[in-house]
Amino acid sequence: MKQVLVIVLALFIVGCSSTSKVALSEDRFLLTSNDPEYGYTENKPIELGGFLRGTKSAGAHIEYFEGLMGPNGEKVKVTRLGSCCEFEDKSMPFGGGLLDRYQLTYEGQKKPVIIYVNLYKFNKPLAPMGFALL
Repeated sequence: MKQVLVIVLALFIVGCSSTSKVALSEDRFLLTSNDPEYGYTENKPIELGGFLRGTKSAGAHIEYFEGLMGPNGEKVKVTRLGSCCEFEDKSMPFGGGLLDRYQLTYEGQKKPVIIYVNLYKFNKPLAPMGFALL
């Protein structure tokens, strides 16, 4: 009985430790930007739109962050750091807005990264370099 319990416990531990990664195929990185500044600077934010209810991209930022993965399929923890970086855009109803900053971390990462997101405009988003999208 003790042997069975030990085997079950061992399988449980091994099973749980492997759930944080997803095997990535090469095509996952087709959705990753080639631009090293994309998302990492306020001049090239990720345009996720969907901040305003009733827009055609409402909720896009939530789906984006749920699909974001580390380079080896690691689950990414996303922490909103707040708004920053005022920008002007005459095409917007208010003539501009503020970008949001998010911290991205995953298991095994050496240093967290900060990305800039525009929640007012939407363009088909890519993952910043070093990340992948589902």
